[in-house]
Amino acid sequence: MKKISVILSLLFLFFTGNLYAEISVEYFGGAGRVSGSCALLKTDDKSVIIDCGNFYEEGSLPAYNDTIDKKLVDVDAMVLTHAHNDHSGKIPLLINEGFNGKIYCTAATRKILFETFDDGWNHFDIKKKYFWSKITRLKIEKIHKGVLTVHWYFDCRDKIRIIEEIPERLSLNQLKLKYNIGMKLCKSCLKKELERTQKHFVDVLYKENIELSDKINFTLFDAGHITGSASVLFNVYDKGEIKKIAFSGDLGTGFSKITPDKDIIPKADYVFVETTYGASEKNVVYADYDVFQNVVSNALKNNKIVWIPSLSLHRTQKILYEIKQAQKKGLISEDIPVYSLSPSSNGITALYEQELKNPSQEKWFKDEVYEMGTFLPANYITQKQKNEEFPVPCIVISASGMMNQGVSYFLLNKLLSRSDVELFLVSYAAPQTPAGQLKKGTKSIKTKYGKMDVASNINIFNIFSDHADSTELLRWLSEQDENTQLYLVHGEKNTLKKAQKNYKSKGFPNTHIAREGIQILVK
Repeated sequence: MKKISVILSLLFLFFTGNLYAEISVEYFGGAGRVSGSCALLKTDDKSVIIDCGNFYEEGSLPAYNDTIDKKLVDVDAMVLTHAHNDHSGKIPLLINEGFNGKIYCTAATRKILFETFDDGWNHFDIKKKYFWSKITRLKIEKIHKGVLTVHWYFDCRDKIRIIEEIPERLSLNQLKLKYNIGMKLCKSCLKKELERTQKHFVDVLYKENIELSDKINFTLFDAGHITGSASVLFNVYDKGEIKKIAFSGDLGTGFSKITPDKDIIPKADYVFVETTYGASEKNVVYADYDVFQNVVSNALKNNKIVWIPSLSLHRTQKILYEIKQAQKKGLISEDIPVYSLSPSSNGITALYEQELKNPSQEKWFKDEVYEMGTFLPANYITQKQKNEEFPVPCIVISASGMMNQGVSYFLLNKLLSRSDVELFLVSYAAPQTPAGQLKKGTKSIKTKYGKMDVASNINIFNIFSDHADSTELLRWLSEQDENTQLYLVHGEKNTLKKAQKNYKSKGFPNTHIAREGIQILVK
């Protein structure tokens, strides 16, 4: 009898709990780790995703970008805070799996996002029924040379003489392993795919009130992180009350020369705040930009190759802006070549240049950037001959900033062992990546090229970071009080624990650490 009573009590708690738990937040990435940002806000009326990003490996945490949780597919809408891959990279997969809602973001975020999607990188893990030219495949396999173009839209079938296809759905990466040859996505098919994706997007202005229904609306605020980045504040009407729920997205440092500073978020009941550097102070000042310009100038005067591995989105453009300013001051000769070798970086730079020539309704940059008129330094070069040696001196900018992929990884073998190379690390780098190892002072690293001794001089600059430190995060929270339920996300576990302790000591007793897969009830 006692056992039956306990079961009935548990059933009562379960059903009554669900009856009144009409508003909840659940994280599917970016909680207890930095990458894969994705939250689901559910009410009795609507369900909304906030970001849907790709994962990257973080210590013992793997990257898994070929699956999407089914809970996310049938939601009503998404709000995208900004275009960085760890916040947006899974959007193509989400749509491919059946998401049919609207995606709200700033116009700048939309334009930048589709520039980053244009190379097809975010489609490599999406499973499709591909087809291709059998004749081309056999030729490549025979001579061990060439890249096979694969298609998935039937518009391309008429152009192929002898078609070969697979009955099962595979990702491009799986297809490469199956046939063991180089493959690339068809540009025509990818264009159709991106056009289909574009139809989901709705442009939103900062501080514009967007109603999803008569019970839920939201407003975007400038996050000051990168161009077009936003924080979002939801108003949810529940039993005659308004619940205010804020998501920070990624927040800027307040020291950007390019983008305006972040808006202070209004008072909210629940705030989910990024904590990438939430437990520390960076101690950066504007004068660090001058230091960077002078160190680069001195390296060039000493006949060095200045190598700057950098993020393709926004970070590279900040670097170009500093080089341009240094040229205007006479610190860097306009005769010195400035190589920007990553196609993804150059695509974003071209988009930024378009904005400077034809400013949008909601300007992307500070006024002084428009007055400068260009991000491009003199002698700006976007490609070099395959076997051409870099002239000495010169500046080389490459992606990625972690140096674990792209042009930066390719250049490791060519530049890191040279004593006439001055290396500048200007981006966050996970500890296991080449840049992460170099930041720790290692004198040799292991890559696919083998073990490599480090002969280059290493310079580390934090002024180019796009993430707020503990002081700036507290400033962003200045409208909140001891009643605010504060949840920390987008940070490594140790950082989150230290930040939690710090926030509690600063007047936020209700500070929690969000965890993936754990539903947070909004009461």
